[in-house]
Amino acid sequence: MNKPLRKNQLSKSARRKMAAAPPSPVDVFKAEAAKAFVEGDYPRARQFITQALTLAPEDALLHAELASNFMQEAKYDLALRHLMGALKREPTNPKWLSGIGTILMLMDRYEDAVGFFEAVYQLDPENAMNVSRLVQLQMDLCKWEVYEDQKNKLRILDNDPANGDPFTTLLYVDDPAFQKKRAVTKMKKQLRLADFKQRNAFDRTATAGRRIRIGYFSNDFFNHATMLLMAQHFELHDSDRFEVFIYDYSNQPTNAYLQRVVKAADHYKPVHAMKDEDVAELARDDQLDIAIDLKGYTKGARPAIFAFRAAPVQISYLGYPGTTGLPTMDYFVADAVTVPKEGRRHFSEKIMYMPDCYQVNDNSRPRPEQTPTRADMGLPQDGVVFCAFNNHNKVSPAEFDIWMDLLKQVDGSVLWFLAGAEPLRVNIRKEAEARGVSAERIVFADRCSTPDHIARLPLADIFLDTFACNAHTTASELMWSGVPVVTMPGQQFAARVAASIVSAVNCPELIAQSVDEYRDIALRLAQNPSELAALRAKITQNIPQTPLYDSEGYMKNFEALLELAIERYDNGLKPDHLHLD
Repeated sequence: MNKPLRKNQLSKSARRKMAAAPPSPVDVFKAEAAKAFVEGDYPRARQFITQALTLAPEDALLHAELASNFMQEAKYDLALRHLMGALKREPTNPKWLSGIGTILMLMDRYEDAVGFFEAVYQLDPENAMNVSRLVQLQMDLCKWEVYEDQKNKLRILDNDPANGDPFTTLLYVDDPAFQKKRAVTKMKKQLRLADFKQRNAFDRTATAGRRIRIGYFSNDFFNHATMLLMAQHFELHDSDRFEVFIYDYSNQPTNAYLQRVVKAADHYKPVHAMKDEDVAELARDDQLDIAIDLKGYTKGARPAIFAFRAAPVQISYLGYPGTTGLPTMDYFVADAVTVPKEGRRHFSEKIMYMPDCYQVNDNSRPRPEQTPTRADMGLPQDGVVFCAFNNHNKVSPAEFDIWMDLLKQVDGSVLWFLAGAEPLRVNIRKEAEARGVSAERIVFADRCSTPDHIARLPLADIFLDTFACNAHTTASELMWSGVPVVTMPGQQFAARVAASIVSAVNCPELIAQSVDEYRDIALRLAQNPSELAALRAKITQNIPQTPLYDSEGYMKNFEALLELAIERYDNGLKPDHLHLD
């Protein structure tokens, strides 16, 4: 049988004929879908993919592309259905297996996801992205028997920073240089910035004398950690100097937080159905001066909006604890604790330094009218209650070893652990027993409403922080409730947040500089009731007097920094690190 000719063996005329041959209808639909997808026009992309599928229903790639499209709008059920369709046609394709596992994780179906990632591992044990997902699952389920081996394997395999999501690795890798590489690589890979029309020219001749226009971009305008911190923030803007726009791509039903934000803002723009470029164009038509991204790499983020330049000044704020790696993001809001001078090199943005703590707080939040009893929560009436209310995917064997050691040294103490699904509880009990601690000394705190959660916090004696990614909202809630937060700052921003919060309440004695000191602080407080009581009284007394909960003072500083940023732009100066004198 004759072998087919390679293209370079054909005559010039034959190659011209091949190049001039019309593409198939399926290829045309694929090309149009790809173009619409890059532009962020997901409904239009779906139309083209669906048309292609009518002509090629057995094309696994088309099913996968439709799944990817639904993923962009967080329609996980539909994404799962179509990726399952791709897997049905190609049962051993590691991309489909891994993709299904990822969707199941986003749906909080962690146990179901494990099998798909393990199947990929059997097919391709050198797949760093898959190992990253497996490590994430180990953390989500506190399933640690193979955690360290896989984590070490990941560091060996993961020479390419593109192999893994930056937000995921923040949880278990405290390495700010590595995180920056991941962020920059992800931006180059995901956004293909060379394809973007960089619209950097802004006509600001008509801005003289009018208010500064600020736009906040997010999909978290509901009962979310970001809104728990900053719902009041929108209400405190100086309406004589600032005009506030909200660009909401959440498609959330109305809720108390959204109503509060809409009432406080001058303009509310629901943009969930708009493609990224059109959202950026809308913001430009609105003549925004400053665009503030509250998402970074967190769930549902839309960084392409900022790649298109929504405003002359663009700021990453609060929602993501690390650099975006986006060259069009000008500033990142931090403080001297979270980003000391030597840490600036790990950010593609310039640092906008808040004077005390970067984290905004809502001092108008109501105090609970009644605190439940320890008996109500299944806690012992006597004995120290160590609290571990960080999300369990932040907990590693390193912290858990210390916590179990503390339980062994403090008679009658318990660890109050934020609960998850039953597989998580089984794993935590097993890990405690393996360290010589009775599983009965782990008390699980069921998920509940935010008011009920805040009401129960004072029942804890001492909060034990995690290392690579600290408590953020949780830390400020606990200090607000008078509970000491024992923390140890690391290297990256996410590992230094709790130290910033504790410092802003003037309690430096809770900040450890080593693992041994972290253990010693917690043990000393647990074994000295009078010292613990005095510290709790100090925290309670400091709350109204320290910067962390001075929401009005925070806003004055925040607005002053915004004015400095836009002033630099108007003076033709490039972004630079900003401080208030």
